[in-house]
This record gives sequence, C-alpha cells and structure tokens, in this order.
Amino acid sequence: MSVVHMLDTLTEWARQNICEQIKLKVPPENTAPDDSGYAYNLATPAAFAMYVPTSDKLPPGVHAPFPSLCVRFVTGQDVPAEGSGSVEVQFCFSAWDPGTHGEDVLLPNGDGTVRRWTGADADAYFRRNGDGWRDAWNFVDIALRAVESVTSIGGYTIDRAKPIKFGPLTEQEAIPDFYPMWFAWVSFTINYPLVRNIQGIQKFL
Repeated sequence: MSVVHMLDTLTEWARQNICEQIKLKVPPENTAPDDSGYAYNLATPAAFAMYVPTSDKLPPGVHAPFPSLCVRFVTGQDVPAEGSGSVEVQFCFSAWDPGTHGEDVLLPNGDGTVRRWTGADADAYFRRNGDGWRDAWNFVDIALRAVESVTSIGGYTIDRAKPIKFGPLTEQEAIPDFYPMWFAWVSFTINYPLVRNIQGIQKFL
C-alpha cells in the first residue's frame, strides 16, 4: 500500500461522489464578508489531499480554498504477520457563509415550485446570522450517505465493523467561533492487504 496512492484515490472519489453533489457560497476577494453588495457566487467545493493550499498556491481550475473537502489520515498501521493494514481516514469540511443573502431566499411560484429571489432588491439584501453551520453539515450529510453506501473505495475496503465518526471542529473540547467559516469532519477506517517481498526469506523457501 502506498500512502500517496491511497490519499489520491480517496480524494478523487470524494471529489466525484461528495463535492460534485453540492454547491456552496464562495467568499468574495475584495469585499467584507457581510457586505450586502456581495456578488452571489455558488461553486462546487474543491477536494484536496492532506492540506488546504493558500489562495496563491491553488491548483488550476480552483478559484478559492473554500468551500472544500480535505482528505487526511489520522493514523495507520501495518501488521506484517497478518498480511494486512488499516488507516483511519478523516474528511475535513469547510464552508463560508456569513448569513442570508438575497439569492438565498426562495420564492414560491404558485405551482409547488420555487425560484431564487433576484434583482436589485435581492442584491442589496443581507442579514448577518449564525446559520452558516447548516452549509457545512449539509456537506457532511452528503459525505455520510456516500461513505455508508459503499463497501470499498478504489480497492480500499471500508471497515464496517468500526464506527463512522463525525463532529464539528473543536479546540480543547470547545467549538471555536471562526465566523463566517464553518468546519466539520467525518472519519472512518479502511483496510487493505499488505504484500511485501521480505529480503532474505527466499533462501528458506
């Protein structure tokens, strides 16, 4: 098992099966996060392996480090005697949402469907609030459904005997206030076969 291959495989899977299933707000570059003149912009979250790059180091086609999903591993272990290994994987989610903008408001069409509020009044509308956490947790809900609906990812078997854990980002057991950023995580364990050509053993075979 290659750690790099594992991370790349899981990241690509997360991009296709989690990130591409949702669109979230993208923070503005040159305006205050609570500016009512914010040019409403939704984007598919980016998927990164191990680290979230800063704005000046983003890969081609990615315009902002947030919203995003970062694939990391917490710890891993190889058991040569059993010919197997396992890794605890963590998906880290980030979302940006300072409050309700005009285009967040859905208006009824009268036929059971809805439309986004648009126009000058909508562009000027903003209400600062703490409801942005819902974006991060909608993101997490998609991830949980995706992970719990498969038995393996790119040849790495999900250990269904171990719990799939999830929670908010915490510091010293408290949930920090990073408004208007919101963070959460999901973790689970994958198993894989361990194959090694042990030097010196061939002469005994």
